[in-house]
Amino acid sequence: MWKRFLLRRRSVILTWLLSYMAVLFVPLLISGFVYSRSQELLKSEIHHANNVLLQEVREVIDNQVDSVKRLTTELIWNVRLRAFMYSSLYSGPESLDGELYNLHVAAKDLAIYRTLYPSIRTYYVYWKNMDLIFEPGIYRDHKLAYETIHENDAISYEIWLNLLQRKNAGGFIKLASKDAKPSTLAYIQSFPGERLESSPGTSVVLLDTTKLMETIRNVQAFSEGQVLVLNPEKQVLVSTDSTQQPLYLSNIAFEGQSGSAFEEYKGEPSEFMYIKSSNSELIYATVVPSTLVWQKTDSLRSIMYIGMLISIVGGLILSALFLLRNYSPIQRLLRLLQTVEKREAAPVGDEFHRIQQAISDTLDEKGRIYSRMKQQSTMLRSNMLTRMLKGRMDNRLALDESLTAFDVHFRSERFAVILFYVDDERFFEHIDAVSVRDKSRLLEFIVANVVEDLAGEKHQGFACEIDDNIACLINLTDGPHEGLREDLREIALRASRFLEEKFRIDTLVSLSGIKSSRQEIAEAYREAVDAMEYRIVVGDQDVSDYDELRREEALAPPSDYYYPIQVEQQLINLIKAGEADGAEEIVRGLLARSRERASLSVEWVTCLMHDLVGTLLKAVGEIGGPADGLAARIAQLVNCESSQEMEIQLARAVRETCDFARSRQKESSSSSRNLALLERSQEILAFISANYREANLNISMIGERFGMTPTYLSKLFKDQTGQGLLDTINRLRIEEAKTLLQGSKESIKSVASQVGFHDINTFIRTFKKYEGITPGQFQKLS
Repeated sequence: MWKRFLLRRRSVILTWLLSYMAVLFVPLLISGFVYSRSQELLKSEIHHANNVLLQEVREVIDNQVDSVKRLTTELIWNVRLRAFMYSSLYSGPESLDGELYNLHVAAKDLAIYRTLYPSIRTYYVYWKNMDLIFEPGIYRDHKLAYETIHENDAISYEIWLNLLQRKNAGGFIKLASKDAKPSTLAYIQSFPGERLESSPGTSVVLLDTTKLMETIRNVQAFSEGQVLVLNPEKQVLVSTDSTQQPLYLSNIAFEGQSGSAFEEYKGEPSEFMYIKSSNSELIYATVVPSTLVWQKTDSLRSIMYIGMLISIVGGLILSALFLLRNYSPIQRLLRLLQTVEKREAAPVGDEFHRIQQAISDTLDEKGRIYSRMKQQSTMLRSNMLTRMLKGRMDNRLALDESLTAFDVHFRSERFAVILFYVDDERFFEHIDAVSVRDKSRLLEFIVANVVEDLAGEKHQGFACEIDDNIACLINLTDGPHEGLREDLREIALRASRFLEEKFRIDTLVSLSGIKSSRQEIAEAYREAVDAMEYRIVVGDQDVSDYDELRREEALAPPSDYYYPIQVEQQLINLIKAGEADGAEEIVRGLLARSRERASLSVEWVTCLMHDLVGTLLKAVGEIGGPADGLAARIAQLVNCESSQEMEIQLARAVRETCDFARSRQKESSSSSRNLALLERSQEILAFISANYREANLNISMIGERFGMTPTYLSKLFKDQTGQGLLDTINRLRIEEAKTLLQGSKESIKSVASQVGFHDINTFIRTFKKYEGITPGQFQKLS
């Protein structure tokens, strides 16, 4: 092996050796990544735990702050106290001589709050005008009250009195203790002044910090750091630090509701975590020296180093072992290929490349053979089905052999044919990325597979393209005749709706009768073709069923044709008079009567249509004058494929003829006519402005709204306004789209639907035509 390695530098041995060496670095990279991620996770967990404990501190302190604020509110709004403070009757000490009992009652009234707020150490109210202090159960001179209440607090009388006499909006201050006891928190708030005068007094609530210290010491025990409570001025109100230093943390910006920061604390780099109160302006923070945080990662670092060492040693041993043992199979495979290599040119590359090339060539050849066989099989199967449907199979033996060759196995001897006439216009508009030939193949593939899948749920279906239609031979399972007919109708309806909804493929569908042998398959196809012809001409059914058509024709009376000469003369007179509504009503009434009485017979409807066309020509001849546009409309009538289409074209032709008759009658009054046309143009413009957001707004719809043909409507509008009708609609839509796109984050598809475009590609092309850029570029620039 080593000799081969030395002689052939392109050998796979070299590749393996380099690969195994590269694998040795993977554990190192993984270990480094794990170490970095572990550090981040550990830090995250520490922060999370500290944050949870800080939230606990916030909850306890916030509850006590709520109690303090409630007590302060009750003191300020105490009726007896306000009666004294806001009264103008007391101007000096002598004015209280008659109110000593009431003063005593007011002081006793304050004692009630002791039981309601057990967490409060004490509280009192300072009356500024009389220099009195109301305590629970007693009132005193302010100096005596100061000596009694604040004898253990390190605050001077002057500072204390200044705090009481100035206006306090409400806030906490720290009262340091003279001895080793914890400092006291005092919440001071002034009574509101009347008419912008100074405050008549101040309420002071002293908070018992013993419970607060118990809570925050739990946080200290966990984090091994200090816990601080600060006011908005960053003054340290409560601290677990026995030195009570520092008094302020002015160098830290407590931004946001919570967060962390790295600053020095007492000359040592430390990490601060803080969270703000939810009902006051207090800030709760923990301070942990950075050295304590990183000490917790030493064990993790040791584990990482040990893991890296084990990975390196194990990787070296395994690399040597696999390199020695894995080359033997390669040698055996190369011996098998030696005879082939002697006949062909020497391959380029290592051993694996030579093996891969040999296998790849074999698989490619197999794939090409399979692909050709599949294409030929599909074409031959389609050709076999076409011949079967047209009855061109020579004998039963040939049919059985063909079915077996193409893996077509009938489950029963009951057959029917579903025929699909496909209108590919909408589908071709939707699919732009392929050629017309590929589109046709794709269309055939989609329709055939959809129909076969739906038929296969209960029966068997075999689809093929035949005479520009898609025919599906249905091999029905056993069952009652009516149930099978319902299954056929359901398959046809589901396939038609699915193709229209998912692929925008419009189809006409017809059904044959149910046959009981293979020899009758060709007859079933002819019945489906006859039913399709009826569906195309009449066109008012979802699915055309041959059996139902034959039954209806058998029940139809022998003579139901109705178009008397007096009705024809009445129609001619209405057309000559230009009364389009009346003439159209007669035409539609005749067609409806013909459908009812003739049971939708193709022959009756076609005959009536031709007679109506003849009547229209008679009316044109009696009106006189050139009517080239009308002649083109009549030519369109003759080429219509269905009765519905012919009825629409006939109604339009009647209206155009009536318009033509009226124009002949109004030639003498051209000025008034021009004025009427101008008014009509304004009405059309107003209608467009009100309805341009509708996706189905088009020239035909506007023509039907105003009783005009699309050709006449377009000509009239352009003659009167100088602009094309479609151009006007698109300009209004694009202007509205620009308004929606400016400063908006709405999707292009949503804006397109709001301004009347049902297809986003049409919207983009139209927008770029008028604005020179796409909607997306316009939205970014806005």
